[in-house]
Amino acid sequence: MLQTLKINNVALIKDLEIDFSKGFNVMLGSTGAGKSIIFDALNFVLGAKSDKTLIRSGERVMKVEALFSQLGKSENDALMALGIIDEEVDEILLSRSLDVDGKGSARINGSMANAALLKVCAGALVDSYSQHESVDLLKSKNHLTMLDRLAIGTLDKVKAELKNEYSRYQEILAKIAGLGGDEFERERTKSLLSFQIDEIEKASIEVGEMEQLAQKIQLMESAEKLFEAGRECENLLSGSSMSAIASVHEAEGLLAPLANISEIEDYRNRLASCKYELEDISYSLRDLCDNNTYSQVELDRLQRRKDELKLLCKKYGGSEEKVIEFLEQAKVRLDALTDSEAYLAKLEKEKLQSEKSLETLCAKLSQLRKQIAHEIESKMMSELSQLGMKSTTFVVEFNRGKIGENGFDEVEFAFSANKGQEVKALSKTASGGEMSRIMLAFKTIFAKVGSASTLIFDEIDTGISGEIGYVVGEKIAVLSKDNQVLCVTHLAQVACQGDAFYYVSKSTDDKTTYTNVRNLNGDEIEYELARMLGGDKVTDISLAHIKQMRLRAGK
Repeated sequence: MLQTLKINNVALIKDLEIDFSKGFNVMLGSTGAGKSIIFDALNFVLGAKSDKTLIRSGERVMKVEALFSQLGKSENDALMALGIIDEEVDEILLSRSLDVDGKGSARINGSMANAALLKVCAGALVDSYSQHESVDLLKSKNHLTMLDRLAIGTLDKVKAELKNEYSRYQEILAKIAGLGGDEFERERTKSLLSFQIDEIEKASIEVGEMEQLAQKIQLMESAEKLFEAGRECENLLSGSSMSAIASVHEAEGLLAPLANISEIEDYRNRLASCKYELEDISYSLRDLCDNNTYSQVELDRLQRRKDELKLLCKKYGGSEEKVIEFLEQAKVRLDALTDSEAYLAKLEKEKLQSEKSLETLCAKLSQLRKQIAHEIESKMMSELSQLGMKSTTFVVEFNRGKIGENGFDEVEFAFSANKGQEVKALSKTASGGEMSRIMLAFKTIFAKVGSASTLIFDEIDTGISGEIGYVVGEKIAVLSKDNQVLCVTHLAQVACQGDAFYYVSKSTDDKTTYTNVRNLNGDEIEYELARMLGGDKVTDISLAHIKQMRLRAGK
């Protein structure tokens, strides 16, 4: 259940904290007091599209927190299935903020999240009715999803089998396409692969060769400078009696008579090491200069080889490793194409078998859906009859579409409000008042299969009045026995059946306007309900009427 809602800087609300109760929670207050703002704030923290125009005038950031507690097994299972929690928890805290620059943040139990994840999480915690949802119900593209949701558990096995088979079917089609299409295309592909394989194999490419070529080319292009610098270095190191090696050797000899002094012996050994190192450098420079002779012919050969490898890398992957990998894959594809006739015949046979399996599974899924649809039709007409629509016909219509991973069914809800009238799509026949009752009937059925234990009804009474208002209130009251209900209503017939009441009002000081909320108790409840019934002027008659309504609701 939603235990606490904290709202900061949302529209007319500065700072507000509301503690909700179990059962049927009713929001009362005059039009414009801010009831819808509270629901806008709740929808915001539940992941609805952010709107910075909701930020209170003069403030930079709005923030909303929603604490859900006493989570049941179904809610925990749903949250774990979504990967939001790893183990069962008793409560979960959602928070979200948005600043005037459009930058926002969201958290679930203190961990960073985003609006999409909040929305997914909210789906396991809250089920709501609003005019927006009424529009969604009118769209036939949503009807199959709603039907499957009401068939929870019944379709799971078949849908899993169908999904796996459809995935297999797509893989078979991809393999057939990979063979190059028709015979002409396959021959052209074989020719291209043969050319590519021959080109790469003739090049005898090796990993690391490009780097070695670059080093050789750099040395050869610098041959003249290298020769001059190398010979000069060699001369300085060992070319005369005044060379570095000769000087170090002489210094070592001067210290030889003092070798019995340990510290001097250490210096002498270090000089000897330097001499050996300098001699090695001198010999190596001589070899490098002797062996690195400039040859324009050799340089051209190295450049051509480098260009050849560079072109191959550009054509086949970007690196020597990728070219070799491409070669192996091309050989596999060519082998497959070479034997393509037999392979294609095998794939075509598998394709035909998969299509038969898909047809069987889709038909089985459709049959199960139709069984569920008959149950839904019966339940919907029963619910609608209780809501004063006794001559209603509600039908789930099936049409066949293309086979997909969700079957071939196209579903649309059709409706007739009066006996003898042709059933038509909801979008073409249901009035505003009828849609409110249809939606309530759906919610009543959904509540029995859904995981969410908090139900929100925002002006469910649109287009309803009189005795039907009582029935709507009774339906919501029945739902509140096993679920927490939050309801905004303008009908006293609905409101009088509530368990907890919250009065929303506006106050103004010299500078600004605030929305406030307070719990109603005792006589305050009946007084505010009487105002709903008869306007601002509360009379003994309206109060007596409310007492009778509350007494009926209690029964």
